[in-house]
Amino acid sequence: MNKYLKNLLLLCICLIFVSCKNDNQNGLNIFLASSLSIQVEKLADEYSKNINIDSSGSYDLANKIILGAAPDLALIANYNIKNSFTKNFEFYENYFDNELVLIHNKDKKINLNYICTNNLKLGIADPTRAPLGELSNEILKENRCNLQNNNLKVASNASALINMVNLNYVDYAIIYKDDFSKINNNLNFLISNDKFDKKMTYTFFIKNNLKSDRKKEVIDFINYLKIQKKYIIK
Repeated sequence: MNKYLKNLLLLCICLIFVSCKNDNQNGLNIFLASSLSIQVEKLADEYSKNINIDSSGSYDLANKIILGAAPDLALIANYNIKNSFTKNFEFYENYFDNELVLIHNKDKKINLNYICTNNLKLGIADPTRAPLGELSNEILKENRCNLQNNNLKVASNASALINMVNLNYVDYAIIYKDDFSKINNNLNFLISNDKFDKKMTYTFFIKNNLKSDRKKEVIDFINYLKIQKKYIIK
């Protein structure tokens, strides 16, 4: 009897292992820029198939791929990505463009020159980990803005920067325009009149050499996101 129960238990364990393995194979693995995480994760939960998402700064995700990670799809900011990334991933198509804006929570008119001249605390994304940070750094250099006394407050990526703003840690920040709606309305932030002429393009990259059935699943999910774009980008 004990032998029978042991064999039955072993069989159940094997079936569970196989089931989990198949689920992992059937689910699509996606690398996603952090600024899209909230909206895309919601849509992924509503999708007909299992979607496994790893969300972070676009440079962090690109570096993971360079080091050997192999998601089926990467939806990341396409700016100064290393050539070694494109060896294993092919450009599929661009998704949308996102402008950079300066925000503040002051009643009077504020611009970047005012912040720099008065050495005020400014939030940006990390230039080494997120394209938003690299573009923000370019803006500061172009405007000869060199904040002193550690008044440049750096968040790891676009999503972390919005969290910094919502925690009321900074009164000024350079963010993506489409992230402005994620800021708590009670904080009374405004968008300045500065025109930086900087934008970020988000792009779909598909892993090279996917089997045809797997690639079709990836493209089906891309098309689903494109149809639902009006819910992602408000």
